[in-house]
Amino acid sequence: MKAISFSKYGMENLNIIDLPEPEGKLKVKITKAGLNPLDYNLIMGNVVYGVEPFPHIPGSEVMGIAMEDGKIIRKGDRVIVYNRIFDNSCEMCYSGNEHLCNNGGIWGVVTNGGYSEYISMGEQNLFRVPDNIDDNTAVSIGIGALTSYRAIKRAAPSAGKKLLVYGAGNTGIFTIQLAKLMGLDVYALSRKHDLEKLGITVFNSVPDNFKADIVINPLGDGLLSDSLKHLKRRGRLITYGVLTGRTGEIDIADIYTNEKEIIGSTGGSRGDLYELLDILKNHRFYLPVYKEYSLWNINDALYDYKNRESGRIVFNL
Repeated sequence: MKAISFSKYGMENLNIIDLPEPEGKLKVKITKAGLNPLDYNLIMGNVVYGVEPFPHIPGSEVMGIAMEDGKIIRKGDRVIVYNRIFDNSCEMCYSGNEHLCNNGGIWGVVTNGGYSEYISMGEQNLFRVPDNIDDNTAVSIGIGALTSYRAIKRAAPSAGKKLLVYGAGNTGIFTIQLAKLMGLDVYALSRKHDLEKLGITVFNSVPDNFKADIVINPLGDGLLSDSLKHLKRRGRLITYGVLTGRTGEIDIADIYTNEKEIIGSTGGSRGDLYELLDILKNHRFYLPVYKEYSLWNINDALYDYKNRESGRIVFNL
């Protein structure tokens, strides 16, 4: 089979290699893969995780067709990968938080990933895709939608509360729509005013006097203090990304005198994914796609990823 691999960081070091087809677990033929910040930064070497093995096959967000029967999965099922490695033996796993396994990590980072024609995966990491979910939405569930859903849950939302979302990339698009379904009053900081058709208010810059009950900011760095400025007393700031940097200055006194909370969120549990799939199969979601590429033209896609203005990039196999 063919796969994308690199031995050194940098898009110029990507190669198409030939490998034996994988064996040992449930075999899946990959049909689509996503290109998101995790994949891009992994390839470019901008990582906050330990990467192994080397040479490395990237790709943490894929979908495909099961090539054989499992206990629950059947041959021919469309499946997505729950992209967390976990051992089912630590307190995090026992408490239903497999994504925080003390001995695990992200599939495609601490293991080879899915930028290949086939993968072999344990059935506990495979989820059947409901028939009414289209392929481009399906391939975006494992990272984009799941990260968004977990982040909103961590905020413990209730209907009518104000939510401010920083950015409207893949995760932001899902965050906005999931929050609307939960009855939240949603606002977004974005250049994409077409998002107003989703029934939200879009800011080019957040008004100084605007305050929200919940702020979700996956961007990091300089916008962290701005996020806190727009948070009400006893409000919650959820963070799950560092696209603009991983450090930032904050006013500690503002946090404790107003009892504001800063909450980290990452990925999601298998329980979260079950809940999310149930939501997605009953509601149609808007997901803009910038362009689709053959996986074997990955360098063109990586170049476009840096220069695109909106919409996600999807690989076809």
